[in-house]
Amino acid sequence: MKSKSVKRLIIPSVYLVAVLSVIGSIYLTITSIGSYFRESDDFKYSINGVTETPSKPYQPVQANESKDVNKDTIIRPYTSDKVSVGRSFYDYEADSKSQENSIIFYENTYIQNTGVDYINESEFDIVSVLDGKVVSVEKDEILGNTIKIEHEKDIVTVYEGIDNITKKVGDTVEQGEKIGVSSTSNINQNFTSSLHFEVYYKGEVINPENFYTLNINDL
Repeated sequence: MKSKSVKRLIIPSVYLVAVLSVIGSIYLTITSIGSYFRESDDFKYSINGVTETPSKPYQPVQANESKDVNKDTIIRPYTSDKVSVGRSFYDYEADSKSQENSIIFYENTYIQNTGVDYINESEFDIVSVLDGKVVSVEKDEILGNTIKIEHEKDIVTVYEGIDNITKKVGDTVEQGEKIGVSSTSNINQNFTSSLHFEVYYKGEVINPENFYTLNINDL
C-alpha cells in the first residue's frame, strides 16, 4: 500500500520537473534573443568595417533652435540630402566592377581614387566633419581650391575642388560649420558640382564611407 502511494507521488513529480524544464528553456531562449537585439543596438563600427545603416547628412542648427549635437560622432561633409557618390574610394580588396568605378581618368592616365567624390546637379554647402584647425588652404590647377583640417585622434580631412572657402590657415572650425561650397575642378570635369573628400587616420588614407558614424572616442 505504501509502495503504491510513493509511486503515485513520484510520477506527478517527474512530469512537474519536465514541465518546469521546458518553461525554463523557453525563458532562457527569450532572454537570449532580447540580449542579442540590445547588443546589436550598441554595436560600434570600425574603420575597416562596413556600416549597415548609412549615416544622414548633418542638419545645421537654425537660429533660436535648441538641438543636442553629439560631437563624438563623425558627420558627412555636406548638408544636402540630394548629394550622392559620383566616384567611390578605390579599395584593393573590392571586386573588379567596384574598382573600375573608382578609377579617375585624367589626361590619358588612370588614377586610383584616394577619396570619395560627392556630386549634385547644383551647388551644395560643404561642412567640417569634426571640430578642428585649418592647416592648409591652397589653389591647385588640377584639383581646384583645397582646404585641409586637422582634428583630434590624429585625423586629417581634405576637401578639394570647392569655392567660397570661409576659413584661412590657423582658424579653428566647429563640427558642421560651413567651410565652402561645391564646385568643379579639372580632374572632375565630368561632374556638374562636386566635392572630392579624403580622410587620413594616423597618416594612412582610409575610405570616408567607412568613417562616418564612428565614435571618435573609440579610435
